[in-house]
Amino acid sequence: MELTPRQIDVVDSVRKEDPKILLLSGAKRAGKTYIGILLYLAHIAQYEGQGLSFIIGGATHASIRRNILNDMEEILDKDLKLDKTNAIEIFGNKIYVFDGANADSWKKARGFTSAGAFLNEGTALHDTFVKEVISRCSYKGARIIIDTNPENPAHSVKKDYIDKNGQMLKSGRLNIRAFHFSLFDNIFLDPEYVESIVASTPTGMFTDRDIYGHWVAAEGVIYKDFNQNKHYISGEEFQEVNIVKHFAGVDWGYEHYGSIVVMGKADDDKVYLIEEHAAQHQEIDDWVRIAKDIKERYGNINFYCDTARPEHVVRFRRERIRAINADKAVISGIEEVASLFKTDRLFVVSDNVERFKEEIFLYVWNENTGEPVKKWDDVLDAVRYAIYTEFKPARRKTR
Repeated sequence: MELTPRQIDVVDSVRKEDPKILLLSGAKRAGKTYIGILLYLAHIAQYEGQGLSFIIGGATHASIRRNILNDMEEILDKDLKLDKTNAIEIFGNKIYVFDGANADSWKKARGFTSAGAFLNEGTALHDTFVKEVISRCSYKGARIIIDTNPENPAHSVKKDYIDKNGQMLKSGRLNIRAFHFSLFDNIFLDPEYVESIVASTPTGMFTDRDIYGHWVAAEGVIYKDFNQNKHYISGEEFQEVNIVKHFAGVDWGYEHYGSIVVMGKADDDKVYLIEEHAAQHQEIDDWVRIAKDIKERYGNINFYCDTARPEHVVRFRRERIRAINADKAVISGIEEVASLFKTDRLFVVSDNVERFKEEIFLYVWNENTGEPVKKWDDVLDAVRYAIYTEFKPARRKTR
């Protein structure tokens, strides 16, 4: 089995330094999860037939299946089906699978001694869950492997573990060893693929994290690649565009602006913000009227709705408006929209928007939290809901 030079560095560390906690952080597609899986299986194999307990943790059971178990099945050439206790058997030991994204997830890991743990997507896990799992690994020789993409440098995974790289125990054993990966560490990736990813990744934080694997704080305007000289088109220019599908995004509001945006996908896969409807102090009856007008003009299209007001979603459905709960993933959704601007595949019909023109330059990162400032985001949230939810099935197929 051929490994990259960076993966070999990790293997050498495990063999020579024997760290109790191994951190693999950095860019997507860099090979960190795969080497983590190989090392975890090797660790379990050391206790073959002993009937010990081990842990696999991830954000959700679906992500664990996708990121960990599928690769394990290929490596072991066997099916890994969860039993009634959410466990699988490997090398005569029992490996328990836990989802750890929620505040009370740590409770699932209580009550037994583990000989090792593999935690996938460490920054997607709740801090108390990570700490509880580590505390469970009290069997002699236990090892914890954590892989993660980088986030805000103030994140607990970085502060509590990565920043303590090289920490020693009183026994003389290395407690923590952390490895950093960039996209370029994966020498087996098709160079054309790497070139494409670099070209399409939004400027700023996303390039720093996704390409170079750096733990950097978000700063400044969120959509840095938006260029008003390129991405605004006139209503007259839009008449030449062949739209093959319309869809809408909805962000509820009252004191702050509510908004409904109409989006269109063209036959060349470019996306257009066709019109916005944004206002304060609107009742649900007003939004129903606007949505019905949109439906009358564009057909029975999908309205991807903010889930914060479920009663409004229900009202839309009662009015025979096709209201669908939006996928509101913030960072992933922003990255999707930003990537469209970066690759010149998202355009705005300037004649039909007003608030967008203000928000696009005032929508900024909170430098302390790494999240967007909850201001000047109403139309842009509706755009994000529409784009991220509409293209989610295709995105999953691609990945």
